[in-house]
Amino acid sequence: MDKKTILRNATMTLVQVLLSGAILFLLYRYLLKNIGVELLGVWSVVLATTMAAKIGEMGFSGSVVKFVAKYMARRDSKKVSEIIETAVISVAITNGVITVLAYIPLRILLKYILPSKGLEAALTVFPYALISLWMNAVAGVFQSGLDGCQRIDLRSILLIGGGAFYFFAVILLVPDYGFIGLAYAQVMQASVLTFVGWLLLKRELSFLQAVPLRWFRSAFTEMWTYSVNFQVNSIMTVLYDPITKALLSNFGGLAMVGYYEMANRMVLQLRAGIVSANQVLVPTIAGLMENSPERLRFVYYENYRLLLYLSLPYFAAIMMSVPLISDLWIGHYESIFVMFSILLTIGWFLNLMAGPSYFANLGTGRLRWNTASHISIAMLNIILGVALGSAFGGIGVVIAWTISLILGSAVVIVSYHVENHIAFCILFPGETSRLAIASACGMLFGLLIYGKFNGVISISWLVPSCMVVFFAMVIPFFWMHPMTKRMKEWIALGFKRHTR
Repeated sequence: MDKKTILRNATMTLVQVLLSGAILFLLYRYLLKNIGVELLGVWSVVLATTMAAKIGEMGFSGSVVKFVAKYMARRDSKKVSEIIETAVISVAITNGVITVLAYIPLRILLKYILPSKGLEAALTVFPYALISLWMNAVAGVFQSGLDGCQRIDLRSILLIGGGAFYFFAVILLVPDYGFIGLAYAQVMQASVLTFVGWLLLKRELSFLQAVPLRWFRSAFTEMWTYSVNFQVNSIMTVLYDPITKALLSNFGGLAMVGYYEMANRMVLQLRAGIVSANQVLVPTIAGLMENSPERLRFVYYENYRLLLYLSLPYFAAIMMSVPLISDLWIGHYESIFVMFSILLTIGWFLNLMAGPSYFANLGTGRLRWNTASHISIAMLNIILGVALGSAFGGIGVVIAWTISLILGSAVVIVSYHVENHIAFCILFPGETSRLAIASACGMLFGLLIYGKFNGVISISWLVPSCMVVFFAMVIPFFWMHPMTKRMKEWIALGFKRHTR
């Protein structure tokens, strides 16, 4: 395992999260002021609905990561080229056909999801959302190719640039074109990601054709066999967002959808750094399957320990910061946003802890439990969403989604430990108990300070006060944790190799 490569990729994913998070903050703050929370909710529902056409991707993006990594480990450039070109053509054609076929049914579906006051605006931007979805599916193959080459750092740079381009396009287009300016900006961003993504991949793999025009049946068959489970996973994943937002629109209204969109995007963006850093190991695991399969158990254990060590204080800090983020982002304390953010932070944190087992399954190609997890989440979301939404309104829908996410994610962890005869006690290592308690206390004290002094002192003083208290309580236990020493060793090794 090349620790220097892993460190480089993980570092760039962190940079991506920080910069993309800043762009997201500025973008949504701008949209709230210029189009309002209800139109933001409409845009969110449209994007979620068009995701149904994503089934044309056939799970090939995930297959590309595995097989590019596999054949790169074997130094088989011919096969790498066949995999990438076949995936691009397959995704472009099938996704294009499904996008065209889905146009009318999805337009009809929007009429049932959205209230009449948001429907006209939704239908105006709907075609552009489908076009950008198709282009992003093709761009996703190129990004997966970079992942398979273990150049996740290049993908991170691409996504940072794409996010910045979208932000400036929105600022330029929305004042002149209004709501549809969002759609124009989305299509322009997808075009940039597709074109530049191919250039970066071609730069990394010089043996690729100038234009991907060749299709290989053997490569298609190999990827298709692997991606069957991926395709089921993709379909289930596609159902998550539109179902939640459709239920939320029905039981809570467009404003709730808008605040849910902001809360979910915020949590996912903040979580993305750790997920992407964790995902760095997928091509590494695929390579180990070829060369050193006996090391997989050790990689899983170290990965889980590191993830828990980083995630406990990180997610506690997010929960402590939610009221402050509401003040800074929305301009006031918005209880719906705060409640949604806290629920989603809990759900996505526990889902994250299934990451090491989930990505280990991706790397080894044993996907059935990942599939079972996705199916469980989707089915529970429908059943619990209708039940709790009917009983408690929009809040019930988000509670249902959180419960579904947690229970479905547990399927992956439990199955991985049972199949690989790994003791469950490692999920709750004693070395982390003091850090967990310190993180919880830091979060509670930070929230108490906010509740006590909000409105009494300015936000410019309140934010650092909460942060100082939180970090004062957490940093000593974080520093004394055994994983701190391991982190320093890895970083030192990375710098040592870099200077050679």
